[in-house]
Order: sequence, then C-alpha cells, then structure tokens
Amino acid sequence: MWSSLMKTRYCLAALLALMACTREADLSQGEGYLSVRLSADLAVTPVVKAEAGEPDPVFSLEIIPVAGGETIRVPDYRTLASEPLTLPVGDYTVKAVSGPDTRQSWEEPRYEAESVAHIQPDRTCELALTATLARTMVTAEFDAAIGEYFSDYRVTVSNNSDALVFSRGNGNMGKRGYLKASALEWDLYMVNTQGTAYRVGPVTIENVQPRQHYHFKFTIDEQTRSRAISGAGLLRVLVDDSLNEKYYQLNLDFSGEGLPSITGQDFDLADGIAVKKGDESSHNIVNFSAPRGIKSLTFSHGDDKLLAAGLPQFVQLVDASEDLLQSLSAHGLGVSALSYGETETSIDFGPFLAALPMGDYYLSLDLIDVRNRYSAATVVLSVTSPVEADAISAKPWAEFAILSGRWYTEGRPSGLRFQWRKAGDADWTDYTGDISYNDAAATFSAELYGLQAYTAYNFRVKTDKEEENRELNFTTAPAGTIPNLNFDDWYQDGKVWYAASDASTRVWDSANKGAASLIGSTTTPETETVVSGKAARMESDYAVLKFAAGNIYIGSFVKLAGMGAELDWGIPFSSRPVALHGYYKYSPVKIDRTESPYDYKKGDMDACSIKMYLCDWSAPFRVNTSESKFLQDDDASIIAMCDFTSNVATSGYVEFTFPLQYRDARTPKYVVIVGAASRLGDYFTGGEGSVLWLDELSLVYDAGALSEEDRALVGYRNL
Repeated sequence: MWSSLMKTRYCLAALLALMACTREADLSQGEGYLSVRLSADLAVTPVVKAEAGEPDPVFSLEIIPVAGGETIRVPDYRTLASEPLTLPVGDYTVKAVSGPDTRQSWEEPRYEAESVAHIQPDRTCELALTATLARTMVTAEFDAAIGEYFSDYRVTVSNNSDALVFSRGNGNMGKRGYLKASALEWDLYMVNTQGTAYRVGPVTIENVQPRQHYHFKFTIDEQTRSRAISGAGLLRVLVDDSLNEKYYQLNLDFSGEGLPSITGQDFDLADGIAVKKGDESSHNIVNFSAPRGIKSLTFSHGDDKLLAAGLPQFVQLVDASEDLLQSLSAHGLGVSALSYGETETSIDFGPFLAALPMGDYYLSLDLIDVRNRYSAATVVLSVTSPVEADAISAKPWAEFAILSGRWYTEGRPSGLRFQWRKAGDADWTDYTGDISYNDAAATFSAELYGLQAYTAYNFRVKTDKEEENRELNFTTAPAGTIPNLNFDDWYQDGKVWYAASDASTRVWDSANKGAASLIGSTTTPETETVVSGKAARMESDYAVLKFAAGNIYIGSFVKLAGMGAELDWGIPFSSRPVALHGYYKYSPVKIDRTESPYDYKKGDMDACSIKMYLCDWSAPFRVNTSESKFLQDDDASIIAMCDFTSNVATSGYVEFTFPLQYRDARTPKYVVIVGAASRLGDYFTGGEGSVLWLDELSLVYDAGALSEEDRALVGYRNL
C-alpha cells in the first residue's frame, strides 16, 4: 500500500473566495459578505494520497480581525455557500484548518492554510488559500520473515517531545502517524525467539519538514535466512524520507553466545542499591560485561534531584570525554575510561548515593554490544536514614498542630511515637493520643491538641531503640479576637442602641439606625434572659413601609438607600479559628410579611440565622438591600464559613459549636458574624415578633475541643 502511496500522491488544496458588499447606508464603515469555495488543486506538489473511500477533510474557518476584536469561527466552511457571513469592512486573518490540533495523532492528518483578506465597501475580495499537511507523516513496515526469527519487535519514532510506537502487539503497524515537524529519532528494539534482545539507535534524521512522509521498512537480508540459527546475520533497514532511500546494514549475532550482561557485585541488582545517608564508606558496584565488545553503555534518568546532584540526564560512557569522567568522579561516581570494543567495566554508585537526600531514585542502564545485542536494567537507588524513624514536618494552627514522621525499617519499629515540648523546656512529653499509620508509605501522623497560640515548640520521633533523633521546630499561629463577643458592652445614641462601650470601640452594628426613628431599635441589650452579663436581643418588626428583621452583624451601617439600606460587612482579621461557640435562644412566629420572590413563604414558621465568614477581601463588603446585593455563599472570596438556621422555639438558651468549613488554605483578611431573628429579612420577609437572643460568643482555635465529625467538617487535614 505504501509503495503505491509513494508513487501516486496528491494534496488537497483549499481555494477560499471572500466576497464583501455594502448593505448599510453608512458607507464609512460598511459591511460585506463572506462565502467560501473549496476545491482540489492537483498542480500542488504531491504529499499524501487519500485512500479510496475516505471522506474529504472538513475544513473549519477562523476569521480574526487584524485590528483586534472577537474571532469568528465557522465549524464547516460549506455552510457559507448558502448563508454567506456578513463582515464589517477591514482586514482579516483567515485560517482554514482540518484535523486535530495535537502534537501527535494516528490516522488524523492536520491540514492548515492562512492568509489576509482585505474587505472593502461595495467591493469583492477574492482570496486563494492552499491548505497543506501541517505535520510530518510516519509509517512503519516489518518484513513478514522477521516474525520467523523475532518474537517481539518495535520501532519508536520521536521528535523532541512526542513519540510514535509501531510494534508487533500494539496494532499501530499499519497506521499512519503524524508528528509536529522536528528532527526525528528512530530507535529499534527486537527480541529473537531464543530471548536475546537487540537494540539499534537512536538514529537522528535532520531537516525534517511538514508534508514529508517517512516510511521505515525493516527486512532481513536473503543471506541471513540460511544462517540465522547458527551464526551472525544482517538486518537491512530501509528508511524512505520521500527523497532518498538509506540503508543500514546491522550486524546481528544469532548464536546466543557471549551475551551482554549487567550484574551487581555481591548483591542482586533486582533488589536495588541501598545506601544509608552519609555513609561515604559504602561501595555498591555494578559490573558490565560484553564478551563480543561493548558498543554503547549509557545510563539515564528523569529526576530533578539527581540532576541537581551532578548526574546528567543522559550519559554515554563509551569514548566519553575526560571532562565528563572527571565531573562524574567529583560527584562520587566511581567510573573509568571506556573505549569502543572493550569487554568489561564497572561503576561504583556508593559514595554518590550517600550524599543524596533520603528517598528512592530510578536509573536506567543500557548496554549494547558490537553485534547490537542488548541488556538493560532499571535500578532502584535507595538512600535510607541512619536512624529507624524520623520527624518529617509539622502543620501548625493556632492551638493545635499536625505532626508527621516516617520510619525506615522493613516494618514499624517497636515503640514508634512522637515526643514534644515547648521551646526552651528541658523535659520531653510523650504523645499518647491517636496515631494514623500509612504502612504503604511508611509514614505516620498525629494531631497535637491543647497548644498555646503564637508559641514555639519542638518535636521528634522516638522508638524503643532510639531517642536522640533530630528535632524539628514549629510555631503556632496567632489566635485573633473580636471585641465584645460576649455582648456585655452597650451604649445608646438617641434612640439607637450599639453593642459597644463607646463609638471608638464599636465593631458591631445593626439595622437600628434605619429603623429607630420609626419604631425604635429592633436590636437591644438584654439584661434578664442571659447566660452571663448581658446578651443581644433581636426582634423583627414592621417599620411602616418595610419589614425590618432584628439583626446584628460585624461591620457598620452606611446609609438608607431607596427602600432599603447600604451596609459595610466585616472588619480586618487574619486568624484561622476552627469553630464559632456560643448560646442562642429563639422565639419564632409565623411569617406574615413577604415580598417577591418569597411570597409563597407566608404562613410558614419564621427561622433565625447565625452565620460566620472568613474572607480575603481588600475592603469591607458593601451590602445593598434595596438592590438585593448580598454576599452569596458560593462567592470565591469566602475561605471558610458556618451557617446555622432553625425555625424551632427553644425553652431557654441552647449551647452551640458551629464548625467553620474551610475551602482552601488562604489566609483570611476579613471576618463577618451575622445574627438575624428572620433569616429572609434581607428580602423583607419574616414574622413580626420573632425574637433571637445571642450571648457569650467565642472563637474556637483548638480542634481538640471538637467532635471527630466536626473536625471532618472543618477539613483542615486536607488543606
């Protein structure tokens, strides 16, 4: 199929005609119409032949104003034949494309064309575009005779970022692959029926261009067939780049004698190489042998930490430069000069590994002899701790911290636990709470409760064998406070009550300023029905023209606005509590005042609301009740919140702890707490006479004070 493809090929050419005419009276701007004709131009240099029965590619259009503006997209250019596109006068970049815009694809070619169209009033602009293949096509073919002598074979063709693999088993052998044009590398891997592996490459092809077709054909030389079992043979590789045929004679030894090998000295390479960190006396030697002579010896990796430690991502040791060998030796690798054809060499990885950070690393070793026989190994390099276990990290909050550790033994060491102390103290305290273990990762963690805010601590890991392990330090976060959370301080300005000792200390406000002149303050101090000291009493009422919910919030009343008010919510706050604690009492009545869209609520029992928000605003949030501008619970500025509502009357005060549910680990900038006797009061809906009392609010910073269910709701373990 591909030989006929090579001889009889043509490309698709797209001729796009752009026609514009003026339809509006204002000719200073004007409009025109765009239609498209697409036809094949067989005079273009042939590139790829469409197989019989294959549909013509469908072209989409992108029409981009040169002067700036929105791009117009037409999924199928053929729709413009019956419905021309109207365009304002101007210059446009017109792109015609067909096929996926991916760096690689199978059986889906990408065609592209681009030019500039000049649309003028009352004029027709015709623009011819020739759409050509925008990728390099790659195919592969293995002679049927290869299957007689090889149980596995594949060729990998790659550019600098993507690869196409054609193999006996993956089903791609008869497919066309496409890559973005770049220098190509091909790499051949084969395993004969006796289990001997061969590898050739990578071989680089330069000057690769779009529209070129590279066909890799592999055949066995006729003379090879008669001696393939007993001796050496030739594998002929045909590389067809549409311009030249190149032949590579590859010497293969089918005898199975003197195969290359990679082995560990005094250890099994399959078990990897393990070194204790800092043990520079360790020697871990890997031996390489090729009795027929070494053609190539490489090691490679993709680990940034190995790269930072001085190990290049790819090293060829055969005929390596003196500078490279000296650099490897300086970083602890025991290497020596290796010339083409030598039969043995070794590498000592021990000193190099001992200087690496603890962890596992993966190194690929590849050995090819002069007969192209191949041996490979992926070695696990393990740098272990000189101790049984160690502390890893701490994630501190204000009054608790999450401690993490790791063990380095085969199983959990006996007596594994944390110890902690306040910085400067002499004695250590054993952690006796619950510990979570991850046996697969050999890690463990614990939550240390009851700490002091903004205080430095030390912690370490202990086992029955070890106690003097390294210490890690952490400092807990500050625990911010909010004035008058207990609502004991109040003052009155005319008819308006405020929850503060005076105006200079005020952080709480309410709707009192808007309602007091008509019905008096709806939020007032409570001195009889209290938990301690004073409480906040909020009663919903009707203020002549509008329903007014009894409420209190952190922020300030700005002004009346229309039939509502503007409020500034929030004060600066940068701490991260885990819950809001306090006491509430509620006496609801049925809803008798409603406005759209809550008219259907009339007759339902009223409900109170208690909310708290932590946000990352740069200024207070401006609420406007007349324009229904409120903070929505899905707003992206919200870092954490709690939201409580109830329509049930209480016989007295009910103690509550509402966990703050965190969405991410951002640091808050503002805090808001809101209480309302009528949850829908923002929408002028509620019951006249519903009363909510709040008293003795406080912020909870210690997760140890919460239930396990509430800790899960806070979500701090996932941040």
